Order: sequence, then structure tokens, then C-alpha cells
Amino acid sequence: MHVLYASNTQGVHDDRWISALRSGGCIVTSLNFDPEDESAPGTVASRIDDLDIDVVVAGPLATCTESLLGIGVPLIGLSWGFDLHEMVGKGGATDYCWLADLAGLIVDSECTLTIAAGFGVPLDRIVLIPWGVDLELFHPEGPQATHPSLPSDARVVLSARAHESLYRVGDIVAAFEHGRNEWDDDVYLVVINDGPLTEELSTTAGDHTLFIGRVSESDLAAWCRRSQVYVSASETDGSSVTLLQAMACGTPVLVSDIPGNREWIQEGITGHLFPLGDIEALRAALALSLRGDDETDCAAKALIEVRTRADWARNSWRLSALLRKVIAQPRVE
Repeated sequence: MHVLYASNTQGVHDDRWISALRSGGCIVTSLNFDPEDESAPGTVASRIDDLDIDVVVAGPLATCTESLLGIGVPLIGLSWGFDLHEMVGKGGATDYCWLADLAGLIVDSECTLTIAAGFGVPLDRIVLIPWGVDLELFHPEGPQATHPSLPSDARVVLSARAHESLYRVGDIVAAFEHGRNEWDDDVYLVVINDGPLTEELSTTAGDHTLFIGRVSESDLAAWCRRSQVYVSASETDGSSVTLLQAMACGTPVLVSDIPGNREWIQEGITGHLFPLGDIEALRAALALSLRGDDETDCAAKALIEVRTRADWARNSWRLSALLRKVIAQPRVE
């Protein structure tokens, strides 16, 4: 089976899906294209003809997938989590009735599945595949990260989301700065990743905040193991990979109280939640997490949760199963 993987991004998530397709026995050709380019559908169509493509997997939905409707081979939409949430805010079911014309739709969480069904996608065409974690790389035992500006005895609050408005990293920086007088001088905020807001974020941070930039997956695992708490303030998520990676490393987690996070975090059981956008509540929750009263027990239960439900090696087989089902269906001309 020859699969064309089409997206407007070239990141770690794309690599994961392409790897999963190949692991499932597919020949994969990846294509990065600009869905706003009027010539893009024609370019994709020519690649399909030249390469004898059997099926196209494309995402995000409202950009890449929609632009390839009627491409001539079965089209499977790949939700990136945030795309379906954004579509809810921009229109009703009739605005996205085209989703029901897809040969299949891949979602990463129960909340995104519910949204897709609300847009009219038949349930038998929706496949739930949580992003999952490479448990051979992300686990509690292993090296811990070091940095020349970080004291060896420092306690670390870790942020690892992209520096975009959607992920509200600024809330984390603000809450950390508001609490600087509350916790000891050995507490540092380590901000991994980058993005369009990096410069703005750095101007609001103090001398106990380190901006590390992008890191490899193995380095991210080392930072998770080095940290006392992982924090995400995102306003929209399906299944957040970095959240699952932190959980898999045995790192206590503190995340915004949104539907995607609630699928993994039960307050006081597998981690802690704080109200979205409430910087004061985040500061208070950080203080409790750094006190560490129940963090070890929560982290242990979170680790079991990830190993049970978020093993990428187990979850990704559903992708090839969907492709085989789609290819087996009679083609409607």
C-alpha cells in the first residue's frame, strides 16, 4: 500500500505518523505543501498519479485536509486536536459537513471524537488513536539533564510547549514570577521549545528562568526526569504528547483544566489541574506541587495510566488497520 502523507508542517509529530505508517508495512511518500496555494491540489494530484498512490492521509483538517477534497483517491483526515476545537468556535455543523465525506478520520482523544461526531462524521469512520509515548525512551530511569546555568541542587519547574498564543506559556512565566518570593531560591523555571513569542516571553522572565530552546526527544526525557513538576497552560489540546511524556518519566504534572487534559489527569490522583487562564490559581498550584505532599503517589499512578493507555507501539497499529479497511471498500466514482 502506497500512502501519501500530506501536511503543511515538518515536525516531530509528522515524523511519528510517517514512522507509524512505515511500521505498519506501508510505502510512504511525504509531501509538505501550502494549502493556501491555489496550485497545491494540482501538485498533489500529479504526485498521486505519478506515484500510483492508494490513499492520502492529510492534516490539519481545516487547512490541508479540506484543500484536498475530491483528490481522486480515498482521503483520510488527520486531526491535530486543536483543529477540531477551533472549528467549533468558527462555525456550526453545516460549515464542516465535508468532514462526513472523508474516507476516514483519525482523532487523538474522546473530546475530539465527540466534536467530529457532532459535525456528522459517521462513528464507523472515526478511529481514536491517542498520540502515545515511546516508552523505551520516556521512562523514569535514565540520565537527567544538566545545564551550565542551572545549579546541581536546583528544583526545576518544566515547560515544554511551543511559544505560541494557543499554549499560553506566558501564563506559566507570569505565575512563576509572581511566586518567586514564596518558594526557595533553589527553584528554577526551565522553558524548552521556541516560537514567535520567545522574545516577548524572555523579557518578562527573571534570573531564575532558563530558555533552553528546542531539544531532542532524548534530551526532553532527561529534562522530564530532572524536573520536580511539568506544567502546561494550554487552552486547547487533544492528547498532549508532552504531558504523556512527562507522565511516562514519573514527573509530577500540573496542567490546565480543559477536556483533553481531563482525559488523562484526575485531580489529586494522577496529577493536578488549574483553571484555564487563572495565573493566581496556577501560582498557588505550583506552590503546592513544589511542596510535594502527594506528588510521588500521583506520579506513580500517572505512570501506570500512560503505560496502560498511551503506549505508542500498541496504539499505532490502529492506523494501518484503518488504511486496510479504507482500501478494501469499493471505490465510488
